Amino acid sequence: LESEGITVNEDIVGLPKPMVVERCCASPLENDENEEPLGISDAMMARGTYLRKLKEMALADELERATASEEEKIIEDKVEVLSTGQKVLRYDSFLAHQRYYDDLKHVDFDFIDYGSSSLGCVIQQEKSLGKGGLCWDAALILAEHLVSTRSISTESVIELGAGTGLCGILLAKLTKCHVEITDLPLLMPLMQRNIELNFSNSGAYISDDDIRLLHEEEPPQPLGSCEARVLDWGDREDGRKYPVIVGADVVASLYDPIKLAETIHSLCQEDSKVFISYKSRLDGPHQLFEGRMRELYETVECMIPQGSRNKNPNVKILQAFKPRFR
Repeated sequence: LESEGITVNEDIVGLPKPMVVERCCASPLENDENEEPLGISDAMMARGTYLRKLKEMALADELERATASEEEKIIEDKVEVLSTGQKVLRYDSFLAHQRYYDDLKHVDFDFIDYGSSSLGCVIQQEKSLGKGGLCWDAALILAEHLVSTRSISTESVIELGAGTGLCGILLAKLTKCHVEITDLPLLMPLMQRNIELNFSNSGAYISDDDIRLLHEEEPPQPLGSCEARVLDWGDREDGRKYPVIVGADVVASLYDPIKLAETIHSLCQEDSKVFISYKSRLDGPHQLFEGRMRELYETVECMIPQGSRNKNPNVKILQAFKPRFR
């Protein structure tokens, strides 16, 4: 047995004892109570069969682990490095497996290339800016939902709390809309850089070689246009109105959900449509926000997004129509 490389504790695994083994199944000819027990040679054969089975199972497990390991290698995230040392995530490689949906999964990448289906959308992240400097599943999902369901066409769109600008930039690339992405002054430089990356295919802070690496292939011309400006919720001095208002993952404990709902309403005209995506993580703020929205709009619906390549099951979309004006 030792020559097979297997050590077995008979008392633990319950192997047959060497001297006597009772037969499991008796034939009609084996019912004699005085029949002699099996001999030691039969016992050793039974034990040998058992040990060979154990070895076969061990080899099968080893092969399965090796196969699983190879499959994991095939679907690893694809990462490239610019001449500056900055890391680029090819998002299609993540979409191929989507093994995880945690909020911080991609925070260590400097750029995310959302692939050819996004018309070559590339977004820079800046982790030092906090939540606003990162890309979130809810932004991609909202943009792709609106495009796939044809919820917008040629309207003027405003995005609140745009952060990196991912949602608004995607909408401006994939539809014939003019999109204003808005946020606080701290985030303006990042949004401007991302507009430059996606609408001029250049960047004063990035070399031509790195631009070519970022885009991987020459992206087609965007269908719409995009601009960035400052908007502090509750500050409505200019009085501009918009037919479409969007926001991705803007309902959070950091912000006042009531003021957010009222700011959205102040941007509406009579036929405005509102689309807010969010990841279910904070029941309190979401309930306050939804409650105030139901007071301000005749129709408020929460729905599962459609048409996005990202299948995060926790992201939902709130849409509101027919704003109430007193």
